[in-house]
Amino acid sequence: MKKVLLLAVVLFASLNASAQFYVGGSVGFGSVKPVGGSDSEFTFRILPEFGYNLNDQWAIGAVLGYQKGFPYEGLNLGRGDFSAQYQYSKTEIFQISPYVRYFPVEFDTVKLFFDGGITFGSVKDAGTQFSLGIRPGLAINLSDEISFVTHLGFLGFENYSPKGEGKSGSNFGLDFANNCSFGVYFNF
Repeated sequence: MKKVLLLAVVLFASLNASAQFYVGGSVGFGSVKPVGGSDSEFTFRILPEFGYNLNDQWAIGAVLGYQKGFPYEGLNLGRGDFSAQYQYSKTEIFQISPYVRYFPVEFDTVKLFFDGGITFGSVKDAGTQFSLGIRPGLAINLSDEISFVTHLGFLGFENYSPKGEGKSGSNFGLDFANNCSFGVYFNF
């Protein structure tokens, strides 16, 4: 029994010696004046992220997010017959996005990565969103503890289902116009 316990402690210690936890995310804010609207409204987005580096090439993590006032960026709701109220500053979105991250290339302090993941979201009083795809990005290690991270697009499938209307919209493709983000990560 002592040998099994000792082996478990050694395995756990060796896994933690080569793996790291990270936390961080991105935030954004601005002002939106809807078409035909008279007043501008404050908008903001907070997308905290946490993860675990399994080794030098693989990591797992998740983004938990809330945004108010930004247009829904997955599907361009300006296309199609969705109500204009979903496009502007009244929009509130809650989301969870688990992912697997792969680092195929590393140049000194810069790493290219690909996040393969799923996003589940709820647009308050309006419907639900779902996406499945790949987000390429770059991580720049400023030090052993701090990394600057950017995502540079999305390749995959997205779906938006408005509440009560029975119609849904979907999109499959590559989007660099609406899917760029910047953030900071702290490595432990």
